[in-house]
Amino acid sequence: MYQINYKEMGKRICERRKELGITQEKLAEKIDISPSHYGQIERGDNKCSLVVIVNIATVLGLNLDTLIRGIDDKNTDTALLEILDTIPNDDKKMFVEICDNVANTFRKNMKKGA
Repeated sequence: MYQINYKEMGKRICERRKELGITQEKLAEKIDISPSHYGQIERGDNKCSLVVIVNIATVLGLNLDTLIRGIDDKNTDTALLEILDTIPNDDKKMFVEICDNVANTFRKNMKKGA
């Protein structure tokens, strides 16, 4: 089961907030939580609800994979390898086949849209 690393998530939130030039107070106001609660989230000192996480992602223009797990366009290959490493050897072939089927579906859909 995946465990959220709140410290790493907080770092990603802080970096993105600063990129956008938004203060902690303004972001807290936009997502309707107190500035002190927001500061705890950004430091990784406090767990937060899914609603708060979704609201933060929306305001910062991030998808949830990027916000929670740090997965973005630059590291998807690494993320897939990390997932593969967690699967028992007997099931790895099935995982690869599932990924191949999903990829084929994406390729077919891209051809239809082109």
